[in-house]
Amino acid sequence: MSSNGELAAFLVTATDAARAAGKIAREVYHQPRQIRFKGHKDIVTEADIACETAIIDIIQARHPSHRILSEERGGVAALTEAVGGDYVWIIDPIDGTHNYAAQLPYWCISVALAHEGETVVAAVYDPIHEEMFTALKGGGAKLNGAPISVSERTDLDDSLAACDIGYDEIISPRSLKIAQEVRPYVRRVRMLGSAVLAICYVATARIDLFFHLHLMPWDIAAAMLIVKEAGGLATDFDGKDSTIKSMEIVAANPVIHASFLELPQVNRTARQG
Repeated sequence: MSSNGELAAFLVTATDAARAAGKIAREVYHQPRQIRFKGHKDIVTEADIACETAIIDIIQARHPSHRILSEERGGVAALTEAVGGDYVWIIDPIDGTHNYAAQLPYWCISVALAHEGETVVAAVYDPIHEEMFTALKGGGAKLNGAPISVSERTDLDDSLAACDIGYDEIISPRSLKIAQEVRPYVRRVRMLGSAVLAICYVATARIDLFFHLHLMPWDIAAAMLIVKEAGGLATDFDGKDSTIKSMEIVAANPVIHASFLELPQVNRTARQG
């Protein structure tokens, strides 16, 4: 594991890269854009590619020996490189691309650094609201430099829950069913369209609970560390600690997390199929 000084230097790289990408994305946010489909109902814009290039250029210039796993350039084939070995940067140049393309103001840039398969540095930047969420392994989580922590709410019935459903035609209906089943037990359910941003909102107590059944490493790597360092739990639906290999996440403070997973219909629906 790197020293605290080294991790702090890596965090500077992460925040600089995220801000550089955010500047690019924000400058063309209200302009017409080119959209292409990279999968069923999954899109990419020219801004995704430009942001990804800016992030990678900064990382490679400062840390040429580090490897990179990025949503648009790296692809799923590179996942094995992210779960072992030395340093791997895990990037989502724009999380919430559908929101971005529709000019809905809930999207962000996610940059994480993993060491031997564990996230040690995280930066998530929301350029529209000028918010930078950061975390260092063992060093707490911050929003624009100020410490943050998860909600202290203990009553699931009074909690604000959020979820996203993804693109998988088998898994997405289960996500919607869980939202339907949990709705009577919470105050409200929200769907932001950016899993990364929603998890960060759990870290800063704007949302009490977030769940998702189908994530990729770039969706979870940075936000997972941020919510954990903010005092929250991030697990799968079996209660096992989330890692960058996890496809599921349940993020909340420990009490709300337990109350959610204790609902028998939630786990039963998550395990269907």
